[in-house]
Amino acid sequence: MRQVFLLCAGTLSLVSNLFQTEAHAQINNGDYSALDDDIIVSAARRPRPSLEVGSTVSVLTAADIETRQYSFAADAIRDVAGVSIARNGSFGGVASARIRGASSGQTLIVIDGIVVNDPSAPQGGFNFANLDIVDIERIEILRGPQSLIYGADAIGGVVSITTKKTGAQTGFLEGGSLGTLRGGANFSVGDKNFSRLSVSGTRTNGISRVDGGEEADGFRSIAASLAAGTSFQPDWSGDTVWSAQINARFSDSRADIDGFPPPNFTLADTLTVDNNQEYSVAGKLNHHASRLSGTLTASFADIDRNSVDDGVVTFSATGDRFSADYIAEFEVSERWNIVAGGEFETVSVDVSGVDESVNNGAGFGFVEFQPVTSFTLSGGVRHDTFSDSEGATTARVSGAWNPSEQITLRASWGQGFRVPTLFELNFDQFGTIPNPDLAPERANGFDAGIEWRAGSVETRATFFQTRTRDQIDFDFAGSGFFNIDETRSRGVEFETAWRPTSSLDLTLNYAFIDAIDLSTDAQLLRQPKHQGNIIGSWTPLAPLKLSASVLFNGSENDFPAPNDGFIRLDIRAAYTLNDNIELFGRVENATDSDFQDVSGFGEPGAVAIGGVRLRL
Repeated sequence: MRQVFLLCAGTLSLVSNLFQTEAHAQINNGDYSALDDDIIVSAARRPRPSLEVGSTVSVLTAADIETRQYSFAADAIRDVAGVSIARNGSFGGVASARIRGASSGQTLIVIDGIVVNDPSAPQGGFNFANLDIVDIERIEILRGPQSLIYGADAIGGVVSITTKKTGAQTGFLEGGSLGTLRGGANFSVGDKNFSRLSVSGTRTNGISRVDGGEEADGFRSIAASLAAGTSFQPDWSGDTVWSAQINARFSDSRADIDGFPPPNFTLADTLTVDNNQEYSVAGKLNHHASRLSGTLTASFADIDRNSVDDGVVTFSATGDRFSADYIAEFEVSERWNIVAGGEFETVSVDVSGVDESVNNGAGFGFVEFQPVTSFTLSGGVRHDTFSDSEGATTARVSGAWNPSEQITLRASWGQGFRVPTLFELNFDQFGTIPNPDLAPERANGFDAGIEWRAGSVETRATFFQTRTRDQIDFDFAGSGFFNIDETRSRGVEFETAWRPTSSLDLTLNYAFIDAIDLSTDAQLLRQPKHQGNIIGSWTPLAPLKLSASVLFNGSENDFPAPNDGFIRLDIRAAYTLNDNIELFGRVENATDSDFQDVSGFGEPGAVAIGGVRLRL
């Protein structure tokens, strides 16, 4: 994993030179295959040199994804410092991401510019269980409050995912333990004018979701995505280059789950089945000239899910989101840059007896300034309005200093907010009482870090702290949703990458996160204080790639019982037969560790998978 730690919502400097390159033409058309982790897109929603970006950002490239044989996006982002995954059982279990101790609803997920958080989920979070890695080109994890650029639900940070646009025709098929079978393919044509279709599918017999249960809970999913785009420069546009792009996604999954049957209402084997369908589509129009560029985006996302127990629907929820936004940047001079934009969004849900829609609009702007070549500053403000809640004004400032080629210093401060979801305001099932008086969450956070580069070693350390007022939580004892007066999450992220030889790569990631309810000093649920991993890859022979990772997850506070810490070992190998065929295999949880991500839900022991990958 080549991870990049950077500063603030986007410091620019002399990026106009970058914009004239062929790589930038590809970026305008949504193709990030030309980028490595020296360029960051998510921090300012525009390409920026990494040494001039203010926020802490980690990058996972297509090469990382292939070498480590990730199956789903949740597996990939779990290897990033400061990110934890809570999953209620493997193989289709609901998987949510938490960044720096923030709740899943405080993590914004964006795929190809589309916000895909589920508006009908309890906290409006995103379920990573169905997001296959097959069509993903790049993942950027942006940590810390990011409401200036992304608005609500970005208190913890943003996971920005970009799918593939061009490249070779590829396919794979793999199978192994527990009757698991998974396959996928990417088909693409063109360059300037391109189109790409991806398909994938997974099925497994699984294990019982209840820890120690007897009934195996299977999972199956199918997914497809489409991308197409073109670049053009009509005579009337002068030096302005235009590009247009469309992205669409669809997934359908069926997961056997366990529930809380009478008379004890405790977690036990049941015949309940969760059905989930997700759709999204987005269109983009980009324009770029020597000093002015911008992007107009319109998107729609929809989710439909239900739970069925012995033919009876026990739960159902639908939600959709339409959004439109325009963001532009203007280069005032070689040292000054202005970025501004506006957004509109409407969200509709039908869940827990509620069938409502809410709207919100926003405007934002920030200035990027580089007084000297080695020093960049950025600052701005945003205002959001809501049809069902009070408005919010947030700000952000940052700075990055490169005193030498070996050292980068970074610091940033930002605000975040999140309004209660319609689910949280109206939930009244299982004896809980609706709470229409829930207050919005408001956060302030800062981080400061240093990056040191010396030969084959890169080391980064970042200190952070975020305080959130009126954080929304759920009382599992039956009182429903309520506001916590104030929470605090602070800690340190440490990462180092070492490449002692051309054939060997080693990375070490560690995060200490002290996330507590300040009124009780209790650790927030499902957030380990200590977590980290060691990842190594070795190419002893040109066709042979070996890789292994050790994941450590410390003990967690959870309900009804805390989760013990655990260590998990994964080992992987791949052998290239020729330019077109590669054989690969892996053993997940090779030491057969017994652990729980979520209290009461089991995880599989050692799982062996083997397969073949084709490139044409």
